[in-house]
Amino acid sequence: MKIIGTTTTYLGHEIPGLKGVRVRIFGVMRGALRPDVDVDAEDYFVTDDQALARCGGITRFDRVDVAHLRPDGSASFVHCDAKAMDLECFPGLIAASEHA
Repeated sequence: MKIIGTTTTYLGHEIPGLKGVRVRIFGVMRGALRPDVDVDAEDYFVTDDQALARCGGITRFDRVDVAHLRPDGSASFVHCDAKAMDLECFPGLIAASEHA
């Protein structure tokens, strides 16, 4: 599944002004929502789909490096670290978090 480079919509409430905005995915911060996350781990920030697949893919504990899209379709230089479950392209994560 292609994740890096995917365009989707931000559905969350955590980042003011981004709800309903189209964003592009640039990377995944694996396990970023876990209290015991190791931000220095070699596989913490993943920017390649094959590497992400080897690590087990996206989970509800991940954050995703996204940038909002401008009207011309280009990505902003400003990036945010959205919860993976707050992105429209990961509907299974929302359901999983509600049952956790």
